[in-house]
Formats: sequence, C-alpha cells, structure tokens
Amino acid sequence: METFFSCRWLLVSLSCLLLPLLGIVGVAGTRWHWWPYTLGLILVAAALGLALVLLPLALWHRQWLAALPPVLLLMLVFPFLLRGLTLPAIHDISTDTTEPPTLTAAARLRGAGDHSTDYEGEALARQQAATWPTLAPLVLPYPPAQVHRRVQALITQRGWTLTANGERQLEAVAVSRLFGFRDDVAIRLRPVENEPGAHTGVYTRVDMRSASRVGKSDLGANAERIRTFLADLEQQ
Repeated sequence: METFFSCRWLLVSLSCLLLPLLGIVGVAGTRWHWWPYTLGLILVAAALGLALVLLPLALWHRQWLAALPPVLLLMLVFPFLLRGLTLPAIHDISTDTTEPPTLTAAARLRGAGDHSTDYEGEALARQQAATWPTLAPLVLPYPPAQVHRRVQALITQRGWTLTANGERQLEAVAVSRLFGFRDDVAIRLRPVENEPGAHTGVYTRVDMRSASRVGKSDLGANAERIRTFLADLEQQ
C-alpha cells in the first residue's frame, strides 16, 4: 500500500508540476529572449518525452489526474509534429520565385546567427511549388497608391511592425504567437497593363515574401501567412 501511494504521488507530481513547468519555461524563455531558441525547443522536447513516459504509467496505475497533462500536451504538439513530418524543411516563401521581393530592411535587422536574406534559388522554388502550387501573385484592379493604403491597413490590423514603407514596397516583422519567432515580410507593388477585354484603368500586381530568421523549417507558417494576407487584401 505504501508503495502504491508513493508511486501515485510521484506520478501526479511529475505530471501536474514538472511537465507543465518544462513546457511553459521553454516557451516563455524563448519568447522573452532569455536564451537561444534551440534551448527552448529542447525544453519543450523534454516535456514531450516526459509525457510519453508518464502517460502509459499513469494509465497503468489508473491515475487519471496524472494522465491529463500528458494527454493535453500531446494534443497540443501533435499538429506541429504532423506539419514537420509532411511539409518540406524550408523557411523562405515567395509568390515570385524568379525575382522575389528583396528583404532590404531585414538585412539590417538580422543578427549574425540569423539566416541570410538571400533567396536560395531553384531548389527552394521547386519545393515550394510542389507543396503550395496555388501560391501566386495577386492582381488587383486598382492603382498602386490605392493598394498601398490597403496593404498598410492590413499590416496594422495584424499587429505587424512596419520596418520599411516605400512607394512600391512595404516591409514588416511578424511575431509568432507561441515562441515569439520573428519572420520578415516584404510586399511589392507593381503596376501592370490591362489584359485584353479587361476593364480600363491601372492594375497592380502584388507579390509577397515571408521568411523566418531562424530554424530550418517554418512548419508552413510563411506560406499560410501569405495566403491569408492576400486573401484578405483581395476581399477589401
């Protein structure tokens, strides 16, 4: 009986105290720049490993309270693991892979340990096309000045930090919700000629690039950012 209660106390303590603590400290420390992001990911991975050990033990001993935190953590982490296994390990996405928008402001903001702002070329473009074949520039039936105002309003609405505001290109920094990773965004506006049979007036082609500063894979975050931003811009 004494052994049973000792085991029960240990399982509940590890599951309800240590497991959430590892995850919270790993995320918070990375978001607030207390240590390199790699250490934060290691702490979260340690919490995940502990959850995989504690869950079967808790179920074996029928300690439902101890089983709850591992289940919640695994449910939270599973979508990210699935993306990591199914998406290519890339972190730089552009609607124009031949002549992507330049990350001029990002080149000044990135540190020595961050990725270069240079676009990696054909290999990256092939991986992107295979995974997100519908990702393409947006052409709007408005002049660049009008589209510029709409783009700037959307950047503000999303809470991104504007880092460059030129007549033909805007740049911003987007921060991820969980770890606080900083991704650099460039939105380029170019006037284009009307297609035959189209309404008269000036059209604007919108190209967008979103690139992570750190990490080998963005788990699809940059492509999703571009997709939703251009969809909202088209609906404005």
